[in-house]
Amino acid sequence: MQGSFIYVVGPSGAGKDSLISGARERLSPESFVFARRTITRQAGAPGEDHDSCTPEEFARREAKGDFLITWHAHSLHYGLSSSLLDDLAAGRSVIANGSRNMIAALAERVPSLLVVEVTAPAHILHERLHGRGRETADDVAKRLQRQVKPYPEGVQVVQVVNDQSLEVGITRFMDTLVDHLGLAPVEKRALLHKIAGKKLTEPEYRHVLGAIAEQTVTGAELDAFLIACTESLDDEELIAVARCRCERMPRIDWGRQVVVDKHSLGGTPGSRVTMVVIPIIAAHGLLIPKTSSRAITSAAGTADAMEVLARVDLTPDELRRVVLETNACIAWNGRLNHSALDDSMNAITRPLGLDTRRWSVASILSKKYSAGATHVVIDIPYSPTGKVKSRKDGEELARLFEMVGERLGLVVRAFATRGDAPIGRGIGPALETRDVLMVLDNHQDAPQDLLDKSLFFASQILALAGAVGSLEAGRARALALLASGAARKAFDRIVSAQGAQPRADLSGLHTHEIVSAQGGVVQGVDGYVISGIARTAGAPRDAWAGVDLVRTIGAQVLPGDTLYRIQSRDAQSLAAAVALARASHGFTLQD
Repeated sequence: MQGSFIYVVGPSGAGKDSLISGARERLSPESFVFARRTITRQAGAPGEDHDSCTPEEFARREAKGDFLITWHAHSLHYGLSSSLLDDLAAGRSVIANGSRNMIAALAERVPSLLVVEVTAPAHILHERLHGRGRETADDVAKRLQRQVKPYPEGVQVVQVVNDQSLEVGITRFMDTLVDHLGLAPVEKRALLHKIAGKKLTEPEYRHVLGAIAEQTVTGAELDAFLIACTESLDDEELIAVARCRCERMPRIDWGRQVVVDKHSLGGTPGSRVTMVVIPIIAAHGLLIPKTSSRAITSAAGTADAMEVLARVDLTPDELRRVVLETNACIAWNGRLNHSALDDSMNAITRPLGLDTRRWSVASILSKKYSAGATHVVIDIPYSPTGKVKSRKDGEELARLFEMVGERLGLVVRAFATRGDAPIGRGIGPALETRDVLMVLDNHQDAPQDLLDKSLFFASQILALAGAVGSLEAGRARALALLASGAARKAFDRIVSAQGAQPRADLSGLHTHEIVSAQGGVVQGVDGYVISGIARTAGAPRDAWAGVDLVRTIGAQVLPGDTLYRIQSRDAQSLAAAVALARASHGFTLQD
């Protein structure tokens, strides 16, 4: 089988030589030959590495038939050796940089020709030509104004736009070679397509995600693929990724027509709504197997808070037993929804601050599908310092969740909610758990905002699953389950089934009160600042570390009044948190 001749053309400054050099480092020399041009340019002159000869010698060699093709440009003669035909005959492919005017002649002399046109916008060409300093401004202008002839009919031509970094340009060039020469298996070609900015089909994603799960794709290629998914993933691709992910995880069959779930994108300090909603729904009689994450950047995740009272590190068999006994669970998802894809994505995108929200839609919903859920309610908190910055962004993401959920066969309702201030008074695992128990116990001092948000989502779930006739009926039912103590009893059953934790020894707990230097009404509490103070105090590693808010939004504060109490079981951590709070306490007061 004869090799292919890859003829690289394009305007000066497009970066042809750089892309060819990058390909040389990545392609096997046993299969590819990189043509070295003979040029009547003095040896050692600026420009590409070449074979130099005088005009007279060039003419003699041309007459002898030493060249496959020759051309004249920029007062120089160029030639490609006729020995390249031997390489083609031996099955090796040839990559050569040449003149566009020679395509027709070359097509007559080689058995298989692929023309790769490397191009870039005019302003980039101008910058590159000036930057290499080989030509005057007039020469650069003439190059950019040069008119080119149309390509000959019947010749295969593909274009590579080299308008970003060299690495991106090389990847696009390699993608073109892989695609048109069939150099790699389908998953490899699809991966390179996505890195090059192209749209993938569902079968292509199936191949790529399978290769990633089997760890046949790792390192820089995997990083580049995942970054490309954050930069360009349209709705159809998003649905394809979600479907492929669903296929890779067996779906749990709970033996119920309706299985509900509640999820939050997180980021709101103290918002332990899930721990209130789950027992309400379980007490009603609906099945709600809930798996939650630990804290990543916040002072506590749902799993961290629940672990204050019960085991959360359940095996799949243990989780199934708990759910069938109690209608619910509140477990850590680390042993249940492990995903190499998400781990890899997080490791790359978090340090770079990349937007992974669209990818998260596929990740979250595929996990809900595999967990056996049929109806899902999603909380999308928004705040200037959160994952979702505005209400508009939150509402757009909500519609995306609902659209993708529908395509997966799920009933999904998503809501954008304010997340700029803490919910509840405790920030940190144990303090947040205290707030949950106060709501479940109908305590007169239970945080009203935690109760209100919990009732909102409980009523949405009850109405969505058809358990009640309307949202109003759902709210009334949720209130009744709280007031009667049924929700608290359901919570206790879940704790017992998962394995109650022993009571902690708090004899070594240190505390410090942060007081206000001025008076006024609390207009805002910066959740980002408060969460940072709680983490500095030791949360969530120290479950009892955190911030206990004494004043909340709307409260009247006098000079010397306590704003909040910081607590920790480590004196040094407490001191660091106090210093941070004194630098910025996070409260906005107005006279």
